Amino acid sequence: MRKFIRNLVASVGLALSVLAIGVLSAPEVALAQLSTAPRGPVPRYFQTQQTGYLRFAINFNSCVYVTLTCTFKVGSVPYNAFMMRAYTQNITTFSGGGVTAMTASFGTTSSAATNLMAAVTILTAGNAVTQSLAAGGLGTTVTGDGIAQSGLNGGFDIYVTITATTGAPTAGAAMGLIEYAFPNDGSCAPVPLGSTAAGC
Repeated sequence: MRKFIRNLVASVGLALSVLAIGVLSAPEVALAQLSTAPRGPVPRYFQTQQTGYLRFAINFNSCVYVTLTCTFKVGSVPYNAFMMRAYTQNITTFSGGGVTAMTASFGTTSSAATNLMAAVTILTAGNAVTQSLAAGGLGTTVTGDGIAQSGLNGGFDIYVTITATTGAPTAGAAMGLIEYAFPNDGSCAPVPLGSTAAGC
């Protein structure tokens, strides 16, 4: 009986070893084909009454400049998110490349990256600054209320546009922060991907 158990254990061990070798030597192509969907930021929903925010880096090399301007995606907000406040803080002065001025603006599309916050100066390192939301950016004006969703995964993607003057910088770092309230007050509900809804 002992010999039988010993042979059984040896056979099972051999079978597991062969299986492990087969899995480890499988072509990498199989793993690469698991998902072909592009990745992007996903809007967050919370059911509790709290403030949501996006905090993001705005660095001299965050994107590739075309005519001294570049735009990049920093996050996303859910449909009917109530936009409240925006802040910037320059951590390292933008310099090099002959740069004499540097601005940043926030928006919900790459082509309208000023509809949340108009361009503000971020050239010199210093204290954080409370920024004014654009005239139409407060509330749900550009993040819901019947507007088609612009977010790859629903809601609205948020973009930053940075613009240099004279030359593109070779150093510099800033931080941006946008505060918003979740659409969860009882009359608001998550909006399915691709759909629109009334403001709430």
